[in-house]
Amino acid sequence: MNHPDHKKCMKTRPYRNGVLLFLTAAFALFLCACRKDLKTAEPEFPFTSVTWDSTKEDIFALEGEKYETYASVYGGVCYTYPKTYEGYEGTVKYMFDGEDRLMCVAFACSPDSEEELHSLYKRIEQSVRDRYGDNSDSAAGASNYGNVWYRREGNIVLSTMVTSSLKALQYAYLHPAVSTVSGN
Repeated sequence: MNHPDHKKCMKTRPYRNGVLLFLTAAFALFLCACRKDLKTAEPEFPFTSVTWDSTKEDIFALEGEKYETYASVYGGVCYTYPKTYEGYEGTVKYMFDGEDRLMCVAFACSPDSEEELHSLYKRIEQSVRDRYGDNSDSAAGASNYGNVWYRREGNIVLSTMVTSSLKALQYAYLHPAVSTVSGN
């Protein structure tokens, strides 16, 4: 049995379909615009020119074939190269997962003194705050301190470790797939 206003509904259906089509297209354009923003929001690593889409071959072309490796915490391989950043000789690390996707890019170094370590930490911390704001959590202990900036585009982790024989700093960018959006 047909609804009493069946003919009226049938006449307005093309209008409704057009509105639905328009809304669907508008939503699709909105999603594309958001995806474009996410793509352009990719961090610029201050110690290398790679992107999250970089492959091992891209890194070999950029850094060369003289690297050291160890097992990455993400199930793949970590490639390390000597690198100088902010006047300190250290290592740049490119950590891949088991599917050869770049998951972490980090710079690590060991300044000679605790004062140098603290000074370098403060410079990098201020640089990240200037660029990304103060949306971070910090932690301080007897032998280490650090900061995490929780970002949709991937977390940034700045950490230190101080022992009687080692003073180390690591400045890392994490891929969004292995990041936490907030500190909670």
